[in-house]
Amino acid sequence: MSFRALIFVSYLFFVLNAVADSNTTNRTFVEYIDEKQEKISKKVINIFDGIDRGISRWISSGDEDLYCDEREKKRVDSFFEEQRSIDEFFKGEVYIEESEASFIQVRLGTLFQSKESTSFSPRIRAQIPLIRSQESLQFFVDDINEDDLSKTLPNNKEKGADVGVSYFAPLYKNIRSKYSLGVKGLSAYASARYSKDFKYENWLIKPVQQFKYSSKYDFSEETNIYFDKILNEHSLFRTTLHRKTQASIDGFDYAVIFAYYLALSDRKGFSISQEFWGNSKYVCDAAPERYSGISDYSSSVSWRQDIFRKWITYEIKPSISFHRQYDYEPNYKLGFYVDFYFGNID
Repeated sequence: MSFRALIFVSYLFFVLNAVADSNTTNRTFVEYIDEKQEKISKKVINIFDGIDRGISRWISSGDEDLYCDEREKKRVDSFFEEQRSIDEFFKGEVYIEESEASFIQVRLGTLFQSKESTSFSPRIRAQIPLIRSQESLQFFVDDINEDDLSKTLPNNKEKGADVGVSYFAPLYKNIRSKYSLGVKGLSAYASARYSKDFKYENWLIKPVQQFKYSSKYDFSEETNIYFDKILNEHSLFRTTLHRKTQASIDGFDYAVIFAYYLALSDRKGFSISQEFWGNSKYVCDAAPERYSGISDYSSSVSWRQDIFRKWITYEIKPSISFHRQYDYEPNYKLGFYVDFYFGNID
């Protein structure tokens, strides 16, 4: 049984078990589901916390309470609390990369396209931060699929479940460093991520540099620069500049992304984005000659909202893409996703 099939079967087992048990009790179905989710979340937190304590004792990291206090102070003193809270609600790539929460996320998604066949993409993601250890270790599991538009690069070939461990190094001149060892598909890899925040008037500027060496895909490096501006307490405008090179691919990828995020409440919000993707030496089956211009223009709108409870969230994402592969003819897309969260992620 494949990894994604296992996710889907596990989800069906959870739902059927909940329905069966709810018929034998006087409690309502919603109350029963809430109780089940709370129990699973407590188990997730306790298991992750037990791993954390064990490793902390093994490496003799010192006073864990002091370290947790320092971690909380660092969170409160961070730039733009509004920006962090909006990222936390939408749970985008920036938030996930820097989050220290213990959680398991199960995502069921379907993507309809006018130019390609419909795809169903179950996904599981888990983070186990070891916050008591001064080494700041974190285990992670990430079954990445192509439904993530931010990860769908023009020449992206890396696919499969991503499992590994990350080490968050102490701050050096306010530079955050994250080093990871993992296995993606059938290839092992090592990566390094560096980021730093700059505050300029009402803007938060975050340059991020990543390096990665894979036993299958060789060396790659990429740069992302985020320009964030808080428009009010609940909205964020973000401009992203992206550039990436890979040893096995000629030229380099580049992109410019403009996005607007608005959290209407703590339960619902929407985003609008305009993306431009290209490669300095792009080729495809429809146009085999090298091309250095923009190869994909895409616009999307996303609506995200809780379903009955905060731990169940759905997202509807209609979009339109004009790709060189289809002679820039419109490719209409409609994505529908449902997320289930277990753990201490809000």
